[in-house]
Amino acid sequence: MSEVSAQQVVTGDGVKLAYESHGEKGPVVVLIHGWSGSRHYFDYNAEAVGRTCQVYRYDARFHGDSDKPEWGHRVARLAADLHDFLQTLNLQEVTVVGTSMGASTIWSYIELFGEDRIARAVFVDQAPLQNLAEDWNLGSTGCYDAVSLARLQTTLKYDFRAVALGNNDACLNQPVPQKTTEHLISETLKADASALGKLMADHTQVRVACQMSTLLPPLCQLLRSYDHEAVSGSDIPLICAYAHWLCCPQAAAMGGTKQLECIKSSVFLPFMVMFQVTMRTVISP
Repeated sequence: MSEVSAQQVVTGDGVKLAYESHGEKGPVVVLIHGWSGSRHYFDYNAEAVGRTCQVYRYDARFHGDSDKPEWGHRVARLAADLHDFLQTLNLQEVTVVGTSMGASTIWSYIELFGEDRIARAVFVDQAPLQNLAEDWNLGSTGCYDAVSLARLQTTLKYDFRAVALGNNDACLNQPVPQKTTEHLISETLKADASALGKLMADHTQVRVACQMSTLLPPLCQLLRSYDHEAVSGSDIPLICAYAHWLCCPQAAAMGGTKQLECIKSSVFLPFMVMFQVTMRTVISP
């Protein structure tokens, strides 16, 4: 992949976010990585999608080459950063693609800002609740309660590389060259380990399903025209994406869609593989 110089956007609370852009015409796509990732987790996607779209990818606060402040360890703050990002670059009619916690960032964005600047949304590999609960047994396979969270936070403190290795194994659904594996691990190790622990404490407890009554109207406006044959009247299909999902049970994705009565069909996309062909279909004007 050709080298692209990183640029910066400054958030409302003064945090600098590193980002790159690819492509000069076509629909606008913003790629949002997950917990402990970086914009380079989309190295297999950004340039390819950029052939027909304007693609932006950035490092969330605490991650990659972005600032690592002492505050803001909330998914809602990441959503506010996304809003600042879109406003600063004056991006309109955006297709947002969130992987893992990136999906949660989009859900939080919709709750806080509605459909401002967003035309379409794609959610990849994220359950509506990571923790286990009395009425929910489809949480994360790695961090799902107070005990597993404490274990993760301890490992982050004393053996960050072990977390990077484990997260890499859990998120990749296809074999990749060793060079790619080492690159992804090195990107994870750029993150602030302590901040990751605090951020995960918030991320795992956010129950998106409980917010669906608030999210339903804007979601039904956002998630439109993906499957033209499936759309009938007000029936809107949800793009609910996963393949060989190791971080959470696959049924968790469909468990999330059942919260929305407007769902009629789903489209499944793989995580961290070349999905630009499907993406062209998803984001066509």
